[in-house]
Order: sequence, then C-alpha cells, then structure tokens
Amino acid sequence: MEPSVWRRVRRPSRKDDVLRQKAARFGVTLALAGTLVAGALAAATPASATASGWTAYKGYRTLQNCVSAGTAKLVMDGYKEYDCRWDSPYYMLWLKK
Repeated sequence: MEPSVWRRVRRPSRKDDVLRQKAARFGVTLALAGTLVAGALAAATPASATASGWTAYKGYRTLQNCVSAGTAKLVMDGYKEYDCRWDSPYYMLWLKK
C-alpha cells in the first residue's frame, strides 16, 4: 500500500474507545435486567400458584417422568390440567382440578 493511504485512515481516538465501552456496558446491563425481570415473571411463587387452584404433587428427576405422571393423573384422578415446573433439583408436578 502507498503511504498516502495510511494517512487518510483515521485512527480511533481514546474518546471513541470510551464511548464504545460505555455502550457495551449499557447493553450488558440491559440484557441482565431483562433476564432478571423475565425470570421473576416466569417463576410463580407457591402462594400465588395455590391461590389460583394449583396443587404441588411430587418432584421428578426428569421432565419426561413428570409429563408422563401428569398425563396419568389427568386420566386416572380427573384433574383438568397439569404443569411441570423446574424447582431445583427436580421438576415439580403441579395439578389443577
């Protein structure tokens, strides 16, 4: 390349680097805040779940076992709905009459 090409390319200043870092930090902060809000909304507390008619039944190690137990409860015991929610370290089967 010719030396004249190098003279035309503007090198980023320190101010540009600082602004870029601030924008990246703000993006990470927004992403973290969104994750926390979504997690808080998705995880229903047991008090609100029982108030809306849900009953905690039993915990299962795998989602597949929880779903098959929930399906069996629908057929055998006359429940209307079931839900398998992750409740560390297992999946909790919630039933609704």
